[in-house]
Amino acid sequence: MRVRKDPKVRQEELIDAALALFSSAGYKKTMIVDIVKRAGVAKGTFFYYFSTKEAVLEAICSRWAIEIAASYQRKSKAHTAIKKLQSFISELMLPSQVDELIDKLWDEKEFNLVYTIWQQQVESIFNPLLHEIIEQGNQEGSMQAPHIKETIAFFWSTVDCLFDVAFLKEPEEVFLIKVKIAGSVLERILGIEEGKLEFIVSKV
Repeated sequence: MRVRKDPKVRQEELIDAALALFSSAGYKKTMIVDIVKRAGVAKGTFFYYFSTKEAVLEAICSRWAIEIAASYQRKSKAHTAIKKLQSFISELMLPSQVDELIDKLWDEKEFNLVYTIWQQQVESIFNPLLHEIIEQGNQEGSMQAPHIKETIAFFWSTVDCLFDVAFLKEPEEVFLIKVKIAGSVLERILGIEEGKLEFIVSKV
């Protein structure tokens, strides 16, 4: 007899199956029929939850972003704004299940797709958290960033460089210099006193 599962459980199984296939075979080579076969469901079940292959890719990235946000909020609830920012950046840079997927998408030159999905997570999940951090920092006096929306845009430009640094196969001393420069840039962008912002970025 076929076991009826909670819809959320079934959806997660499809996401897990897609993540495994996208990360190993690649996004372009993976077909919807491959995903449903791995998940052990009918093709119609896939379309009940997702309209396209891209939609399940978006769900994978959204789950990752939500997990980062939840972990950050658990760890930094009572922290100062600078401590919260350090925690937020550290959470972003931790190795995750989507690292291999992003590598595959990059190898397949799916640049526009990666950018579009990344921007969705930034706008819907990460930016509200950053707005709260900067607003708190302004109130505490630890940050001087009156134009929060514009500051956030420059923040992401610097963090994008940090992502590149984390994945590049460079000598350790070069890697550490670039991380230090990024920290200095973020201090200036956010109006933080020099030397107050410290965070750890590990090479992947």
